[in-house]
Amino acid sequence: MAASSLLRSLSRISRRGCVGGAGPSPFHHSRLPYSPFSTAAADAVERRGFAGLGPTAKGEKARVVVLGTGWAGSRLMKDIDTTGYEVVCVSPRNHMVFTPLLASTCVGTLEFRSVAEPLARIQPAVSKSPGSYFLLARCTAVDPDAHTIDCETVTEGEKDTLKPWKFKVAYDKLVFACGAEASTFGIRGVTDHAIFLREVHHAQEIRRKLLLNLMLSDVPGISEEEKRRLLHCVVVGGGPTGVEFSGELSDFIIRDVKQRYSHVKDYIHVTLIEANEILSSFDVRLRQYATNQLTKSGVRLVRGIVKDVQPNKLILDNGEEVPYGLLVWSTGVGPSSFVKSLPFPKSPGGRIGVDEWLRVPSARDVFAIGDCSGFLESTGKDVLPALAQVAERQGKYLAHLLNHVMKAGGGHANCEIDVDLGPAFVYKHLGSMATVGRYKALVDLRQSKAGFVSWFIWRSAYLTRVVSWRNRFYVAINWLTTLLFGRDISRI
Repeated sequence: MAASSLLRSLSRISRRGCVGGAGPSPFHHSRLPYSPFSTAAADAVERRGFAGLGPTAKGEKARVVVLGTGWAGSRLMKDIDTTGYEVVCVSPRNHMVFTPLLASTCVGTLEFRSVAEPLARIQPAVSKSPGSYFLLARCTAVDPDAHTIDCETVTEGEKDTLKPWKFKVAYDKLVFACGAEASTFGIRGVTDHAIFLREVHHAQEIRRKLLLNLMLSDVPGISEEEKRRLLHCVVVGGGPTGVEFSGELSDFIIRDVKQRYSHVKDYIHVTLIEANEILSSFDVRLRQYATNQLTKSGVRLVRGIVKDVQPNKLILDNGEEVPYGLLVWSTGVGPSSFVKSLPFPKSPGGRIGVDEWLRVPSARDVFAIGDCSGFLESTGKDVLPALAQVAERQGKYLAHLLNHVMKAGGGHANCEIDVDLGPAFVYKHLGSMATVGRYKALVDLRQSKAGFVSWFIWRSAYLTRVVSWRNRFYVAINWLTTLLFGRDISRI
């Protein structure tokens, strides 16, 4: 897909529209008289020095390059004014994941496609506008002086595809919205044996592993010890994701597993391991309510720190060994290796440092939003938490800022110097919500609430926040189907 888009695009040898631009394009590209998917085409591309998308010419729309399709990047692309900008998105995935409902897909409460919103629906220009593209690739380096980024196509896990190749994309405005990665704290074995819960393919892997263990534990001749290990689901991390997954899993066990896997119903159980208090950002009364509800649902809460993860067991700091059949790791996020490698000043914690207008001060026309960014110490502001609502509001703010800059004549590279950027970004926390299963949830807004009413508020709020009416319909139908007929337990 990305190869086709790149080979159809035109690289131009031109100067940027403003004085002080990047100068003549270092890129050159001649049309290929044969299929861009052929091996010969790929070899010809390499010989002729094809480099990707060259700088925009004077009189053309400015180009905004967005790295990532998470909450921040997707919201920015949704609100960006495509009458004045061409949008180029570079990301390893072509959809946004509605992460608050991702845990529900692991146990069949929702279907996977209900939480995945295709980018083309969020911003139709990437599939319709001649100068806008979605490129299935990842950024590997940035050259702020030349206003270019280096990219590499993403093809891992696929058979009979073109080998990954590298290309360049010139930008007028560059937005880092590439998110963060799961924190492992350097603990040995986490990456090899645990499953994170951040992407749809993670949820698919969890579901397949869970159902596989259920079926294997029903095989005659398996030992009692091995059966208990296979059916022991361990969740590490007591934040909202870990608690919600534990609640969904316990509800799945109570309502579905014990009816359809009666031979092993007494063996399956869930353990939630947290070093401190679960849901530490919530009100203390809500934390206690969550603890009580999880305990009633059969979830074992363990206070401890994981020191080592082995293929079939993990070891805690007190020496206790915890066998597991499924291990889900949800201990927060930190800056990715790519973010760490960027030649920009970092905020406390290692994120890309930004000022009050979400600009990277050391690089002209470069911005950063979402989990990959944080305020520099010089701003006097605290680094914001890695939350979806923070990322979404930063994306909305930056889209309006870029639209304002474009209308003021500063859309192209090096043209924004005299443009008034308006008020700085200010974040006001709207509150937090989490479900604990069995029609119970927590709502920590101006007034803290817990129980069935909170669960109803939780579902209603998230249903309205799902990006498209198409997916809202899917989610509502999935919830109704699950209520009437139970969860699907097919291992596909």
